[in-house]
Amino acid sequence: MNQLRIDSKILHPEVQPVSRESVQEALKLPKMTLPYYTKYEQVVLLGTRAQQLAEGSKPLVSIEGMYTSDPKFVWNVAEKEIYEGVLPFIIHRRLPDGTSEYWNATDLSVIW
Repeated sequence: MNQLRIDSKILHPEVQPVSRESVQEALKLPKMTLPYYTKYEQVVLLGTRAQQLAEGSKPLVSIEGMYTSDPKFVWNVAEKEIYEGVLPFIIHRRLPDGTSEYWNATDLSVIW
């Protein structure tokens, strides 16, 4: 396993490891960007969460009034979770100056 890590660092020097501690620290720092999802972040988050729901993850919101037989059921649940701000995800934003920002998905809102 260690050899694999060494080889991957040689082949892909652009990939930097991120520790949980550094992310927790970065979440506390002041942010440069606005607290809104970009359309790209929203689509990736929506697709990722819909996939998790399709694979059996439990919904984090009430599904009353939704039909599980609806072909877009998981998509609708994922969308509702995003709009209600209950997803426990961390969004990683790379900035043009080479630094990074980390946002809790609960801190971001949708403006589309």
